[in-house]
Amino acid sequence: MKFFFHLNLVLLIVGCTPDFEPFDQLVEISPKGYKGVIVFGGSKEDIAHGVIQTKDGGFAVIGNTKSNDGDFHFKISEDSDIFLLKYDAANELVWAKTYGGSGDDRGYDLVELKQGGYALIGYSSSSDGDASRNEGMHDHWVILIDEMGTIVWEKSFGFAGHDHAYNIIQTPDGGFFFNGFLDVTASGGAGQDGKAFSSNRHGVGEFWAQKIDDDGNLIWRNYYGGTNNDRSYDAILTSDGNYLLVGTSESQDVDISQPKGSYDIWVVKINNKGKLLWERSFGGSSFDRAASVIEYPLGNYIIAGQSLSSDGDIIQPEGNSDILLVELNNDVSQSFVKNLGGPNFDSGEDLILTQQGSILVLGTTHSKEIEVSSNVVSQTNENTASILYEIFPFNRETKTYILDGSGIENPYALDQKQNGTVVVVGSTTSTDGLFQVSYGEKDIFIAFWN
Repeated sequence: MKFFFHLNLVLLIVGCTPDFEPFDQLVEISPKGYKGVIVFGGSKEDIAHGVIQTKDGGFAVIGNTKSNDGDFHFKISEDSDIFLLKYDAANELVWAKTYGGSGDDRGYDLVELKQGGYALIGYSSSSDGDASRNEGMHDHWVILIDEMGTIVWEKSFGFAGHDHAYNIIQTPDGGFFFNGFLDVTASGGAGQDGKAFSSNRHGVGEFWAQKIDDDGNLIWRNYYGGTNNDRSYDAILTSDGNYLLVGTSESQDVDISQPKGSYDIWVVKINNKGKLLWERSFGGSSFDRAASVIEYPLGNYIIAGQSLSSDGDIIQPEGNSDILLVELNNDVSQSFVKNLGGPNFDSGEDLILTQQGSILVLGTTHSKEIEVSSNVVSQTNENTASILYEIFPFNRETKTYILDGSGIENPYALDQKQNGTVVVVGSTTSTDGLFQVSYGEKDIFIAFWN
């Protein structure tokens, strides 16, 4: 570890080693902002939860749809199914597929495989159609598909209760790591390896991590948490070969050593066999959660989420609910917490490190007045808008961009294409501004920013 930097909306307090090239030499050639939006959907609920750049210069979008008309005219079921949309480098749709059965099936993340094709993750209550089995209300559902979206294999992992998965990683051995949460009460303690269960030591929900091989066979699984509700929403394979999981924890016992309040951001580091290495809580006396995590090139971890607290680790709250950034180094000896947002309701959903070295933080805002990158105040509508913060860690600058219509925008994920364009996805009910098309109740939006 060479140094530890602090993110700050107005002034970034930084340290720098002499051999490091600062980012303040970057030049912005043209004004940045949203350049266009694709709206995709049918007459019912359609939501995009994840997006990744693809090796061919395009991108792929995953989520869930209840529609069987409009753009989903090829779908038969009226229940929620997972969808995957594949776009080329010119942002043209190549193909669209849905996966599911007669139950409730929802897609959250995907990874493009080294050998071609994709692995999808979500959760399912189906035991028919594309889903071969179901153990309870919802199971973690992994689907392996080829380059054209045809299923190669699918596997369900779960027990009697609601078990949800949100994130998947292809591991160096060609297998997969995925995480979410386990209803450990409904499982009767099942769902972990090599650790005895005691009903008075684990409760409602747990962080749940699983490792499978490239054919979907289980290698190991473990859960982490305490006697209340604990849910993980994101994870990364760290540069030292371990895994870092983030989410929210209501527990104040068992695996949680330093709780802060009601619900905390909980960060858990495990090794590649699932053994707990360390854990850390951040937040205050109210509700705090982590939604996304990245590793910075120098080894620090940056977490984006939401905070309703105004005490504890939360030093400068901006409103009723803020986007929260947490930074910590890899041995947890230093950490920094920063709030972003306006006077009302704001929530962080995702973040990425761009090709140019800036950090993009994606969230929702219900704050009517937001200071944007032109140093003027943007009057957002009365509903929820998408907000994007661009943070330049080494030249002490932050810029803000709003994507706003007359309806409700809920952004969930972003990634950057090979050509530098950032793709933001989520759901919208708007019919104006950049949202010129509406298919029904709630549509998928795919926005382009550069």
